[in-house]
Amino acid sequence: MIATKKTVCVLFGGNSSEHEISRVSAGNVVSQLDRNKFNVITVGITKGGDWFLTEATSEEMKSGAWEQCHNKACVPSPSPKHHGLLVFNKNGDVSVTHIDVVFPVLHGKNGEDGTVQGLCSLAGIPFVGPGVLGSSLCMDKAATKTMLAAGGVPVTEGFCLERNYDIQAVHTRIVETISYPVVVKPSSAGSSVGVTKVEKQEDLALALQLAAEEDEKILVERAVDAREIECAVLGTNQKPQASCLGEIVKEGMYDYATKYEKNTAELVIPAAVDEKTANKIRALACRAFTLTECRGLARVDFFIDKKTGNVMLNEINTLPGFTDISMYPMLWKASGLSYQTLLAQLIELAQ
Repeated sequence: MIATKKTVCVLFGGNSSEHEISRVSAGNVVSQLDRNKFNVITVGITKGGDWFLTEATSEEMKSGAWEQCHNKACVPSPSPKHHGLLVFNKNGDVSVTHIDVVFPVLHGKNGEDGTVQGLCSLAGIPFVGPGVLGSSLCMDKAATKTMLAAGGVPVTEGFCLERNYDIQAVHTRIVETISYPVVVKPSSAGSSVGVTKVEKQEDLALALQLAAEEDEKILVERAVDAREIECAVLGTNQKPQASCLGEIVKEGMYDYATKYEKNTAELVIPAAVDEKTANKIRALACRAFTLTECRGLARVDFFIDKKTGNVMLNEINTLPGFTDISMYPMLWKASGLSYQTLLAQLIELAQ
C-alpha cells in the first residue's frame, strides 16, 4: 500500500522585526523538505500582516521577491472540518486548499508567541512546535525565568521593568543589586533585537529606549563574562532529547549585526566542554523544555561563567532559526540527524 503524502504548509515572513530572518529560514526549510514524503505549499505573511499563498522559489522567499510571485490572498479556515486554507482568487472566487500540517517558520512576535499557534488550534490544524502556552511563555523571557527558577533551573541574575520606569531608580537598583556592566533587553523579542550591553550609567537611558521600542517589559541582567553554549532539544514534552552542544565564539556582544550582517562569530560544534558539565547542560535543557510546556523543538541557550564555571540558562527559543548559520539544524546534524530527517521528525511530532 502506497503511503499518502502529507501536505505541509510552510508559513514565513510575519509581522515582526525578525521578518527577514524568517524568510531565510523558510527558504532553507522548503529546499530541504523531502518531496517523496511531503507535498509542500508556502504561505508568506507580509510585514503588514497580510497572508498570501505563493508559488515562490526558495531563493525568492529569501530575497523578498516572493511578494510579486503570483500570490493569492488566504487565511486559515475558521472551521476545523475544512482543515486547510481559504484562498481568495483575484476574480473573487473562494476555494479551500487542504493541508495536513502547518510548519510555522516564524520568528518573534505574531508568529512565535502563541498567536499563530492559537489560530492553528482554532482551525483544527496540527502544527510544528510548542503549543499556545509553551510558545507564549518562552517568548516572555521574564516569565520564563520566573518559571524556571521556581523549578530549580539556574538562570541569569537580574530584574524586570515595566514601561513607566524611572531611569535614576533603575540605576540605583543596578548599583545596589547586580552592579555594572549589565545587559538591557526587551522581555519579548528575538535575534538580539533591542539588546545592549551597558558599562556605565551614562549609557543606560539609550539602552532602555532601544529595548522599549520592542516591548513594554524590559529585562536588566548582570553581564557575565561567560562562554555561550547552545543545546538543541527535540521530541515530546514527556520524552525530550538533547543534542550535542555548540559554542558561540565572538568578540563583544552576540547581537543582531554579529549574527546576521557581519557574520563574525565562530560556531564550534561540538563545544569543548568537559563531560560532566555537558551532561548537566543537556539535562537542564530537557528540564527547561518540560517545565515550559514545550514540544517538538526548542533551542536552549546557556552561559558558563568563565571565573566560577557556574552554568545558567539564558533563554529558550521555541522556533529557532534554520538559516545557513543557525545552530539548531547544525547541532542535530553533528548529533547524527540529517537536515531532511530532522524536518521529517518535526512534522511527525506536530499536534
